[in-house]
Amino acid sequence: MIPQTGGSDASALLDVSPMSRMQISVLFIAVLLAMMDGFDLLGMAYVAPALSHAWGIGKGTLGFLLSTSLIGMALGSLALSPLADVTGRKPMVLSSIGLVVAGSLLSALCHAVPTLAACRVLTGIGIGTMVPLTTTIASEFANTTRRPFAIAATTVGLPAGSIVGALVAAVLLKHVGWPAVFVSGAIAGALLLPVIMLWLPESPSFLIARRPSDALERLNRILLRLGRPAFSELPPGAASKRASYRSLFAPELIGITLRLGAVQILVSTTAYYFISWLPQVIADLGFPASTASLASAVSSVVGMISGLLFGFFAARFGPVRLASIAMIGFGLAIMAFGFAPPVLVMLILAAGACGVFLNGATGIFYATVSASFPPLSRASGIGFVIGIGRVFSISGPALAGWLFSTGLGRGAVSLIFGIAPILAGVLLIATARRPAPMVASEAG
Repeated sequence: MIPQTGGSDASALLDVSPMSRMQISVLFIAVLLAMMDGFDLLGMAYVAPALSHAWGIGKGTLGFLLSTSLIGMALGSLALSPLADVTGRKPMVLSSIGLVVAGSLLSALCHAVPTLAACRVLTGIGIGTMVPLTTTIASEFANTTRRPFAIAATTVGLPAGSIVGALVAAVLLKHVGWPAVFVSGAIAGALLLPVIMLWLPESPSFLIARRPSDALERLNRILLRLGRPAFSELPPGAASKRASYRSLFAPELIGITLRLGAVQILVSTTAYYFISWLPQVIADLGFPASTASLASAVSSVVGMISGLLFGFFAARFGPVRLASIAMIGFGLAIMAFGFAPPVLVMLILAAGACGVFLNGATGIFYATVSASFPPLSRASGIGFVIGIGRVFSISGPALAGWLFSTGLGRGAVSLIFGIAPILAGVLLIATARRPAPMVASEAG
């Protein structure tokens, strides 16, 4: 059974009353951050058709370039996001935005595959650091009732950003050129920096659990914004300075850590095959690059709506059950996309079905992951699960490129990749049925 962190979590300060204006504004910021990630993450996918034509590169090389952002995301999730459990959520958010802006801007200046690959890795590091943080922020600022929906809303910020990115890319590719797509991503990140600096507070859960020297003063400033009385001293909380990753593999958490990681691996590998290759696959069928980007935008639109709907119904039907059903549905939809006739309407319908099930599964699965780890390990736990998925998902676009280069068609490749999320759904159901100890306020 998926364990739940309970009332000892310092976020209980925000649990007991309706969502305040400050909490809503913080969640809105988290959604904006996720949108920036979605905007920049698929930048390479959007420019792939135009870039392959301009540089004369084959599908094998293109598959490598599509994987570079995932390499960076794995590094960011595994190596940098755990620092948010040490230095705080806000400093790492600012750092990750800086990496995204620098990587995107440098990508626009590249003239060769190796330098572009390096810049996309840098961008991916920033995105990989950010994704666990947006989930953590949503979890720690939402009240108990709205928490699953808040995390789902933050998660669908990725496809929402992809929608904006696809629409912007369609215009820029037609009238300016592929470097402008990367420049637009850098501008989006730069615009968010002052918003974060002025309006994003540090998490109360982090302040009470980590207890820095100015924790009481910062916590009371947050309480003032909530219209609540100030504390004369910090509430009780764990003050462990232990490395966060160590607790993930303590006896209380190791089983859930590994099982959730396995589910993420299976889903992510297929997800990044789909989102990375969708524009190129449609372009290969004879449609222009701008049309391929619009098809990707449609998939993201329906995915965003479904993510919110799945999050809304999670409390009623159970997040694990819904996530399992959505993962199995995603696998079947990928297979359907592979065998859809080369008619634009049919391809868009199949791609839309993939978006519905993928984003429906992602938001409520991340809510489950967030609830499975205590405060001082939350960013590390989310970062590990997402990061380990990224490590293996790097193979998705690259493997697809190799399979295409061997002569396999869209149907065969999609059939192969569709098996993984079906297995993930079955594993998640089995995980939910296993007994597990309740997680204490700080494992180990």
